[in-house]
Amino acid sequence: MTVIRFLIFVLLFSFLPFNSWAFDWDLEGRVKAGSSYIFDSPSNHKDFDSEAELRLGFLGNAWTHEDWALDYELSADAKQADGPSVQAGLRDESDVDFFRAWLRFGNDRMNIRGGRQKILFGAGFIFRPLGFFDTRDVTGVVPETRGVDGVRATYFFDDTTSMQGWVVPGRLEDHLIAGLRWEGLIAGWETGVVVQYHPQTDLQDLAQFSQELVQLGYHVKGEYNFAYWNEGRLDIEHNKNGDPLRFDTVLGADYTFNVGEGLHFLVEYFLSARQDGFTLTFAKEEPTIQQIGFLFDMPYGIDIVWQVFGLYDIGDGSFQIIPQIEYSVTDQVFLYLQGRWGGSVQTGKKNGRLFSKTPIFNGTESLIGLTLIGYF
Repeated sequence: MTVIRFLIFVLLFSFLPFNSWAFDWDLEGRVKAGSSYIFDSPSNHKDFDSEAELRLGFLGNAWTHEDWALDYELSADAKQADGPSVQAGLRDESDVDFFRAWLRFGNDRMNIRGGRQKILFGAGFIFRPLGFFDTRDVTGVVPETRGVDGVRATYFFDDTTSMQGWVVPGRLEDHLIAGLRWEGLIAGWETGVVVQYHPQTDLQDLAQFSQELVQLGYHVKGEYNFAYWNEGRLDIEHNKNGDPLRFDTVLGADYTFNVGEGLHFLVEYFLSARQDGFTLTFAKEEPTIQQIGFLFDMPYGIDIVWQVFGLYDIGDGSFQIIPQIEYSVTDQVFLYLQGRWGGSVQTGKKNGRLFSKTPIFNGTESLIGLTLIGYF
């Protein structure tokens, strides 16, 4: 990726009039610290799972000339963790890495952005079949997607219609992930279609990183008193007999009730169906997976927002319930009290996709914790 970034810099700088430089920058970042008590932590594992994080970032405009501009973002995270998640190898004890590091060159009609960036789209909120590069922990305090190294070009036909194309290095034998996406309005519905070629890669943070796939997807979203959406993706796996298929789709809706200060409710149904021969994501995976996710949230006064987030697997009966209270200490400092309760509705069943009771910490254990986040 270093070579790609260097070529982008050289290409851009070759055409920029030096008398148009107007470099400016803003400093942004956050400090995050939290700890959770793990109920019934596995033996030989610690009872508290803790993490501290410092994020520093610079963003702004580096160059302008008539309608064209060059802007940038450069931010990095330094993390220190301790507890059973480190003991089990689910995360590193210490980690320093870029969160975003990109340059964007363009105008109101088109732009090209190269470097570490977020490439994420679709209508899904909890489940994201089109989240090819989605790395967020959906049950986390502040779920967010880390960036991937790539180049993305966008062309806007009008205010609602656009075309995007991207290339992401796979770091395995110079393989490249390449995709193309169109988005626009059709009969008042937000609509998008996408195609992506995904070779085998070494990007181990991404799902299905080791598979060679052709991926086709769509999403639609509309509103009639309440919002509703559908998103789906078809994966065609190459280098397998018969090119087996897998189809993932999500149906969702949300509505704000006139209760209290506005009770918001969101629900999504997720279905994944695969043919025999398609590479398994989980050991002993069934051909069909069905899950339901929901979210209740409502403000209480001006300083407090509470929410209850839940996931339920229809097939194996496992579930997670995650309540959370956000308290605004100041405009830029927030305190989160969060819990997680995992289990199974099937008597005696202790291992499922959403909850497992194992001798090694697996990240689905029940907990209660506090997290403080300050932005600057």
